[in-house]
Amino acid sequence: MRAEQDFNNSTTHPFDDSTTQLRLNNMTSMNKNLLIVDDEPNVLKSLKRELRHEGYTIYLANQGKAGLEILEKHDIGVILSDQMMPGMDGVTFLEAAKQQKPDVVRLILTGHRSLENAMAAINRSQIFGYLTKPWSSEGLKGAIARACEHYNLILQNKRLQELTDKQNKDLQQFNTNLEALVHDRTLQLEEAVREGVLMLAMAADAKDDNTGQHVQRISELTEGLCVRLGMSPEESERIGFFSMMHDVGKIHIPDNILRKPGPLTEQEWSVMKEHTIIGEKILGNKPFYQTAREIARSHHEKWDGSGYPDGLQGKAIPLVARVVAVADVFDSLTHERPYKKAWPVGKALKEVKRLSGRHFDPEIMEVFLNLFS
Repeated sequence: MRAEQDFNNSTTHPFDDSTTQLRLNNMTSMNKNLLIVDDEPNVLKSLKRELRHEGYTIYLANQGKAGLEILEKHDIGVILSDQMMPGMDGVTFLEAAKQQKPDVVRLILTGHRSLENAMAAINRSQIFGYLTKPWSSEGLKGAIARACEHYNLILQNKRLQELTDKQNKDLQQFNTNLEALVHDRTLQLEEAVREGVLMLAMAADAKDDNTGQHVQRISELTEGLCVRLGMSPEESERIGFFSMMHDVGKIHIPDNILRKPGPLTEQEWSVMKEHTIIGEKILGNKPFYQTAREIARSHHEKWDGSGYPDGLQGKAIPLVARVVAVADVFDSLTHERPYKKAWPVGKALKEVKRLSGRHFDPEIMEVFLNLFS
């Protein structure tokens, strides 16, 4: 997590828990079909050569019309298109591709001279991202990998939603006398939804934690704090569970920012802060995820109003976000990161206590400190 810029920077390492890794592997029976569109044959060859060992099935097209024909015939997940092409330019092509296949993840390739126009097109057409010519091999591979991951997360969410919808329809068909069967199906539905949330949370956590266990610790801390605040065990468990989604938006943040070993620049920090808004959007608009959305958007707000993204102050910040903010910062301080060693618990407690009334809700902080007394 990056509760403060002072606490930022982390790196990705494989999960230690082989069961968790297996679940993630099952989640990502990945679509790795990539379409590259450019009117220059040498550019197409170069891009294909750069990516030939990355496991993608690569389709090539030298113009937008040919690209749309390939998109119609094949299950493409990611498109990388040049911006400046004769006839149908890259932005027009990518807009047409979205009309033809709404979920396809689109990237644009642009020269430095046309970067300003490319950025305007990205904002207008909701294009996933861009690469500049000349590109770096690491930048190219990272951008394609993130786009592929994003596409497969979209597919996974759809599968989970389809499963939920199907099981809801099945439940409606049962007679009220079949209470045992309804109860059994309900448990299966809850388990499927919970496992989907867990896998998505762990996929995000894997990008920004060296052990993959950050979300589990946050969940436990949050649940314990909610109980001490007087919430019911059921409500406390529910909030603790959804706290694992607090940083899900980091799936969309470039690795070179998440893994940067030093302080972020002002521009990089601006990009980093977008993970709160992105996380809220990823969680959709279903009532079931309302608590998770509040946490994702507002867990970096501060009691004195100096946080982000909305600059909320005091009790205008959702209660669940105020609770998770304490757990998130404390966990970051007490666990090792590439840029720092783990703080002793006593030192971390003094630091969060110092921030009471500025960063944290004083009433919540008092209860939190009592957990360790």
